[in-house]
Amino acid sequence: MSLSSESSTLRAPVPLPPMPGERAAAQEYPPVELERSRVDSERLVFERPGGFERALTQGFFLVRVPDDVDTTAGDRFAAHFYEPFKGDGLDAYRGFQEIEVEGDYQGYFDREHDQWENFYIQRSNWALLPADVARLGHRMTDLGITILRDVLAGLGLPERDWAEVTGGLTERRGHQMLAFNHFRPEKAVRGSKFHRDSGWVTILRSVEPGLLALIEGQLGSIHPEPGYFVVNFGSSIEVLTERLPRPVRANVHGVVRTERAPGQPDRTSYVTFLDSDLAGTIYRYEAGEPRAVQSVADFAVQEVSRTYDDNDSGL
Repeated sequence: MSLSSESSTLRAPVPLPPMPGERAAAQEYPPVELERSRVDSERLVFERPGGFERALTQGFFLVRVPDDVDTTAGDRFAAHFYEPFKGDGLDAYRGFQEIEVEGDYQGYFDREHDQWENFYIQRSNWALLPADVARLGHRMTDLGITILRDVLAGLGLPERDWAEVTGGLTERRGHQMLAFNHFRPEKAVRGSKFHRDSGWVTILRSVEPGLLALIEGQLGSIHPEPGYFVVNFGSSIEVLTERLPRPVRANVHGVVRTERAPGQPDRTSYVTFLDSDLAGTIYRYEAGEPRAVQSVADFAVQEVSRTYDDNDSGL
C-alpha cells in the first residue's frame, strides 16, 4: 500500500498562553481529576464506572505502580545522570552527558529553549545503564505495552491488526525508549514547550506538580499521586483512532518554568516512550480497515521538530 505524499497527520496549531512559572500555575490552573486504574492479570481495570471512556477523552490517567516495581533506581538516575563523576558510590548514575549512544534520538540533549536537559536511550542500549535502572525500564515498558493492548481491545480493534499498526510494539518489539529529565531553575526560560508525544503510550514517573495539559479545551494541572504512574496517550494512537466512534486523544501538555529557593532539590522526572519502529508506518482506521498514511520516520521528524523549537504559540 502506498503512502500519501502529503502529511494528513499535521494538526493545526493550538493557541496557548506562554508557559507560566510554577507559582503562577499553581494559582491559575486547578488540578484535573484523573481516573485511577491498576493492571490486574494483564488487564487494565479502572476504579470507577466510565473510567476507561473518560481516560480516552482526557488523554491522561493514573495507573498504580505494581507492588513488585521499585522506582528507587530510576529516581536516583534522574537526580544524577547529568552530573560529572565525583568519586563516590553514586558515580554509576553519573557521567551520562559524555556517553555515546548509537541510534536516532538517543543520548544526552541540552535543550536550548527549555530548562530541561534529557538523556534518551532505546531498549537495545540499556546495557549501558546501571542494571537496576535497566530492570525498572523493562518493567515500565511491559506495563505500558499491557496498557496499550488492553486499550486496543477495549476499542474493539481486531487483534490480528495490532502488530501491524503498532510496528510490532504489541508483540514487545517496536521502539521502547527511556527518557530522563532534569529541569534547571537557573535558566530563565520555559520548563518545556507545550507538545504532544509522538508515540502510543507514555508512562511518567514524577513526584511533584508542574505538568500542564490542555484537556477538553481547558488548561489544567496534572498532579502525580504517590503510588501511581501518570499515563498519557501519544499522537500515533490518536491518528489511528481519530475516525472511529471512540477516538483516543493525545492532548497537548508541557512543564512549567521551575522556580526554586536555595537548597530546594531540582525538578526531575522520567518516562518510557512506546513508539512504532522508525522503519514502520503510521496507520488510520477508515471504513473498518487500517490504512497507511505516513512513514514513522517522517511522522517522527514532523512531531519531534515541533517539540523542541522556540515557537511558543502552541501546537
